[in-house]
Amino acid sequence: MDLVRMFQYSVGRAPGAWAVSDGERRYTYAQLEEAVGRLAAALRRLEVGPHDRVAVLLKNRWETVVAFWAVQRVGAVFVPLNHHFSRAGLRFCLQDAEPRAILYEEGAVPDVKGLAEGLCAVLVGLDDPAAHVGLPELLAPARHDVPLAEPDDDDVAVMLYTSGTTGRPKGVPRSHRNTFAAAVAHVVHNRYRWRERTLGAMPLYHTMGLHLLVATAMVNGMWVAMPEFDADAAWELINQERVSTLYLIPTMYYGLFKGSAGMAGTPPVRKLAYAGAPLSDELILECRERFAPEVFVNHYGSTEVYTHTVHDVLGPKPGSAGKAGIHSQIAVVALEGGGEVPHALGAHEIGEIVVHGGSDEAFRGYWNRPDLTRQSLRNGWYHTGDLGYLDEDGDLFVVGRADELIISGGEHILPSEVERVLALHPKVAEVAVVGEPDPQWGKMVVAYVVPKTSGLSPQELDSFSKRQGELPLWARPRKYVFVRQIPRSSEGKVLRRALVNLEGTV
Repeated sequence: MDLVRMFQYSVGRAPGAWAVSDGERRYTYAQLEEAVGRLAAALRRLEVGPHDRVAVLLKNRWETVVAFWAVQRVGAVFVPLNHHFSRAGLRFCLQDAEPRAILYEEGAVPDVKGLAEGLCAVLVGLDDPAAHVGLPELLAPARHDVPLAEPDDDDVAVMLYTSGTTGRPKGVPRSHRNTFAAAVAHVVHNRYRWRERTLGAMPLYHTMGLHLLVATAMVNGMWVAMPEFDADAAWELINQERVSTLYLIPTMYYGLFKGSAGMAGTPPVRKLAYAGAPLSDELILECRERFAPEVFVNHYGSTEVYTHTVHDVLGPKPGSAGKAGIHSQIAVVALEGGGEVPHALGAHEIGEIVVHGGSDEAFRGYWNRPDLTRQSLRNGWYHTGDLGYLDEDGDLFVVGRADELIISGGEHILPSEVERVLALHPKVAEVAVVGEPDPQWGKMVVAYVVPKTSGLSPQELDSFSKRQGELPLWARPRKYVFVRQIPRSSEGKVLRRALVNLEGTV
């Protein structure tokens, strides 16, 4: 199934259902299809056709949704870029993707013309008089008789750029088959019904945001645009639009509960899901008490393979990442074992998590990076770089990143285990642990701590970790650094490399 037909089926099935809400503007599926047709015809006039890349630097708004489906309609490739990347990172992405057109707004990235210098790309600006053509002009009512593209299921529909926590961004091409399969999995795992309403807070340059958009259209749901996440505005939209399902990163859930504005009354949300990073036990409890959800899902996945595993947070084993998704097969293998299934580890043995590359959700390799493809796809398996173990029931537990493992004096130390103990201290708001060079031991354990109150000392934390009795001597931090905040990525993951040698600010 390709995305062109999928969208046409959704329009034909429920043309009068609400598809997008963006402030005062609302669009039914029929109205959205009309706008998609207009923009698709305009793109064809700009000579955008099958397999051409269209870079998009737009925030979450109705124009972005129209652009997504219009790009599919002409058989091109939708390339949403993270406007939080550095200018050097954005420049690299544009040069790497070589887009035929760039759709953008100055409010997201200023001076796109400068970034695109030297590229043969048409600049389509939402709000920039220096653009070659204005996006509002292309969306104006006009005849649109452009024929529907008929892409092959394995043609690339989307290319997402991911940088992880270091290095230059990597292009991850995802086919129509990949994107459709991921949306099906999302609907099944989150138990969506017809006409669900979801908060479009996750940006479309992120795998969570993009696949949520497609899954919402699959069930003729309404996507409620949120250009920038703000907790008070989110509560207002949740209540005003009767949002029924949320799919957010943990930092967004934290933001929802940080203040009290908009929290009066019973929210309409009945289905919760999160991904990108672990959700604390405290936050899980708040979500359960506040929303009383029917469905509460922890989704563990990646840009390369949308779904690895899914876990029902309302069931037992709250710390688990669950079992493989409907399209997936996973294994835990020895780090030095080459990733072959015959060398899979036994229950509770920690190793690297790998996902079978034959999944319909799995990519086939990085854009222009055969070296990275060879590293990540080996023996038919995608190597996640994550460490974890399977318990006796086959449930997965993720414990950290392979490249974050601390080896001190020959002992292997998981930062997550040290963090878990220190986070129990009542004066600790956040903690992140890294290994830093040590001439005697190779690496020493260093804890970066955000205190809840003043007066917290390294001696108090060391005594506390010793009293807990869960950390061996070599795993206890030898250095504590008190900071105002822990650096995180836009997905909420700790940027451990940014922590190393960070000076204390508290």
